Amino acid sequence: DLLEQIMPPKVLMMLKEGKSEISFSVPSATVIFVDIVNFSGFSVNLSPQQIMGTLSTLFGAFDVWIQKYPLITKIKLIGDIYMAACGLFDTDEMEPKNHAKQGIDFCLRVLNILDDTNIKLNTYLQIRIGVNTDGPLIAGVLGTENRVFDIIGDTINVASRLEHKAEPGHILMSEKTFVLVNEFGYNITPIGEVFLKGKGDMKAYSI
Repeated sequence: DLLEQIMPPKVLMMLKEGKSEISFSVPSATVIFVDIVNFSGFSVNLSPQQIMGTLSTLFGAFDVWIQKYPLITKIKLIGDIYMAACGLFDTDEMEPKNHAKQGIDFCLRVLNILDDTNIKLNTYLQIRIGVNTDGPLIAGVLGTENRVFDIIGDTINVASRLEHKAEPGHILMSEKTFVLVNEFGYNITPIGEVFLKGKGDMKAYSI
């Protein structure tokens, strides 16, 4: 039961089949980082129960909605950061523009979820989101005892650094993501080049 909660279904099936070493290459994926802005400052006067309760309420709502997007996989939580990726597993809809679109749709839903959560908890939290579509990257299961599913690759680094540059309440995407989703009618604003640590100046686009 626990594995079903922390492993993608296709990976869990591999584990049940007895495969001990699971790794595969993903030609193209859309990676998402959602970060709560200044959560440390917000939580400084809260009890441990209030801090964990706030994160559980918000991230739990993300978990419910992510299941409605078949191409998206939750990867992990890193403190107050929620990480997900789209397009890791082969399907009939595996074109990059399809997993990029589902990624942006989920991010827009996440912004709505935050508004609902703030009303529910009487808080004023803000989030910022970074999105990048690229490849290849490596996916697989790490560890021998406390096994976890994870992904590795530069696509992830760019998404994380875009999140750091995003304005609160906005999604900041790479040019590669923008090219894939621009045809779908989102209200996207070019913001020119942003400096990403280790990557230099890159064009970015905001919703």
